[in-house]
Amino acid sequence: MDPSYRLIKEEFPTGFNDSPSPPSSYLYTTSMAPNDQTTTLSSPQPIEGLHESGPPPFLTKTYDLVEDSRTNHVVSWSQANNSFIVWDPQSFSMTLLPIFFKHNNFSSFVRQLNTYRFEIIRVVN
Repeated sequence: MDPSYRLIKEEFPTGFNDSPSPPSSYLYTTSMAPNDQTTTLSSPQPIEGLHESGPPPFLTKTYDLVEDSRTNHVVSWSQANNSFIVWDPQSFSMTLLPIFFKHNNFSSFVRQLNTYRFEIIRVVN
C-alpha cells in the first residue's frame, strides 16, 4: 500500500474476523496534516511505453520508400548508407510520392524532411 494514503473506512465492521479473506474494497484518502510527510504527493504517471507508437508515419513511409530496391533508379541510400539520394526528382514526385503520401509535391516532401532536421548535402563534382 502506498504510504501516502491512509485507510479511513473499512467496508466491514472492525470486529468481523470470521471472513476467510480480507475486505475487497477500501476507501482511501491522502493525509492533509501540515506536519505529515505524506502530504507531498507526486502526480500519477502513465505506464512507461503506453503511448509510444514508434516512429512518426512520415519517417516510416520515407524509410520504406528508400529501402525498396525496386525504386533504386529514382531514390536510394548513399554509399555510406547514412543518407539517401533522389536521383530523379521528377519521377520521384510523379510516381513514388503519390503511392506513399497524399500528394506529389516534391517541395512539400522536402519541407517535411526539414521538420525532422534532415539537411540537403550538395556534392560538388
